[in-house]
Amino acid sequence: TGVEIMALRSFLLGAALIALPWATAIAQTPIAPLAEDTKPLRVSGLGLNVSNLERSMKFYTDVLGLKVDSKVPGKDGKVVEYLLGMTGDVRADTLIVLRQGEIVPGATKFGRIVVVVPSGRKMAERLASAGYPPAKIVDGTNIVQDPDGYTIELYQRPAPKP
Repeated sequence: TGVEIMALRSFLLGAALIALPWATAIAQTPIAPLAEDTKPLRVSGLGLNVSNLERSMKFYTDVLGLKVDSKVPGKDGKVVEYLLGMTGDVRADTLIVLRQGEIVPGATKFGRIVVVVPSGRKMAERLASAGYPPAKIVDGTNIVQDPDGYTIELYQRPAPKP
């Protein structure tokens, strides 16, 4: 109706006026190019708070096949973080860092951890036999969840084209 269209136009105009000063401020703030001594070297990995550090470490190592690259002790000497990778070399690996901590509501829905595997089906079957079944096991890429509910994509690269 005409009233609804007028209300929608008023809403959109108001939203645009609210956003305009913010967008203008960003556009007017020049940023210098990154200097070589400031540029990031690489993305090191992903840090996850987990509800049970030892259980999660065993899932990622014993079930998924990662290696413990390093252990970070707390003040009492007890391990508070595990740095996990594919090679065991903390300097070369892209890491998953596990830390005992509170998992706030919605934290496990941040996205997903993508792990490249030679056979998505075989890895999904392995996880299912360890008590972590995907909703559906297929040839190719499969989706599973770790003990805390973080989503893991078992990505199988497509076969090369001849």
